[in-house]
Amino acid sequence: MKKILPLVTLLILLSWSFLSAQSREFPDGFAIRFLAPNYQWPLESVSALNATDFTGGFGVEYYRFLSNKLDLSFPLSLTVADLPLDDQGATRRGYNAGLNALLNLNLYRGKAFRPHLFAGAGGLLVQMKTLTLDVPVGLGLNVLLGKSTFLSATAGYHFNGTDLRDHLQASLGLRMIIQDDTAPKKPTVTDRDGDGIADGQDLCPDQAGTAALNGCPDRDGDGVADESDACPDTAGMLALAGCPDSDRDGIADKNDGCPNQAGPASNNGCPITDRDGDGVPDTADRCPDTAGSAATAGCPDRDGDGLADDLDDCPNQPGTAVNRGCPDTDGDGVVDRMDSCPNEPGPAINKGCPEIEDTDRQVLIEAVQAIEFETASANIRPSSLLILDKVAGIMARYPGYKLRIGGHTDSIGSVEANQSLSEKRAKSCYDYLLTKGVAAARMSYIGYGESQPIADNMYAPGREKNRRVEFDVYIE
Repeated sequence: MKKILPLVTLLILLSWSFLSAQSREFPDGFAIRFLAPNYQWPLESVSALNATDFTGGFGVEYYRFLSNKLDLSFPLSLTVADLPLDDQGATRRGYNAGLNALLNLNLYRGKAFRPHLFAGAGGLLVQMKTLTLDVPVGLGLNVLLGKSTFLSATAGYHFNGTDLRDHLQASLGLRMIIQDDTAPKKPTVTDRDGDGIADGQDLCPDQAGTAALNGCPDRDGDGVADESDACPDTAGMLALAGCPDSDRDGIADKNDGCPNQAGPASNNGCPITDRDGDGVPDTADRCPDTAGSAATAGCPDRDGDGLADDLDDCPNQPGTAVNRGCPDTDGDGVVDRMDSCPNEPGPAINKGCPEIEDTDRQVLIEAVQAIEFETASANIRPSSLLILDKVAGIMARYPGYKLRIGGHTDSIGSVEANQSLSEKRAKSCYDYLLTKGVAAARMSYIGYGESQPIADNMYAPGREKNRRVEFDVYIE
């Protein structure tokens, strides 16, 4: 026992600086453990670890709180050990005593579970007569059983300064807290920002301020604390959250469109002006230099259709907004300026004109072969006048359409003669339709001669088909 006294003295001196630096407000504790050392395992493989190689012992440990992460402890142990005599497995039973200083790293300091790692150094008195250096490292777990009492388990490996004395040691026991580390600390009066106002009454404990503002700062000295001041560096009014109002119109300068001219909030703080004198304030007037009306945001509307001239595609003709101010007399969705038949409804694909009915189209098809002339002449046979009257009727029913009359011949005779004959026959139809009231401006005629046959000119039936007048109605 005399040899362990120097070790105890050394451990006490090493830890005294830690102990003396701690406040007694921190909890201390101690543990009582059953110890199970194993000196055989280091000599064999891991798989050869055998429960029968463990022996027993008893230990007590004192704990000193350093911080939420660190504890300092002093375990004292007395164990029965099967000490190896050689590498062949021979052992001799003896008694060992140990004392260590351990630093415990708390991985998680919870209420119920507290795992930790430990490492330290100390001495092992082998067979109660030989003092050796002992360096333990390991891990432990404390599980809460009741107030201030934990089930404590550890497992560590001890590196020893003497051959064949390294060993594994496990323990299980109870750890008790002398002073509950969950007890609330006594409140202390502090003034972190040094403004003379205790933190408990200081609304801004980390920023020096004034008592009038409960410890909060006021950089611009306007009586509005910086944290509530929308303009903390410019003195202002409490009613405007600490911002100035140079023109005194009740609108903070930073929100005032005219901070040096008083004006209503409805005009963004600017005075109301009306340059064109139309009764619409310039701020709401889209055309501030041209008189208009409120209905068109102050812009002129010459045709009075409710659409301002700059948005009106037909500014001199009243129309509807859906047609961008242009009229649509026949209401077919095609504005008059783009409608070839502005007084007759028709689809847009037909330029606003009504589509020709199938019966009328059939008349025009039949007219191609039905118009007959005297042989080698441009004189229309009386039997063909009926079909021409029908063509005139079609033109009367569709006033938006125009008519193109094309004359064709067969290939009998010269090209020049056939060209001339086709033109004359087309003109004969044109002249007749004039007498039936079809305006000249709505008609044109042309001769194609023999250049556009629709059948074989070698045979009589083909030549008969090629001698024809075509009536093509169209919309410009």
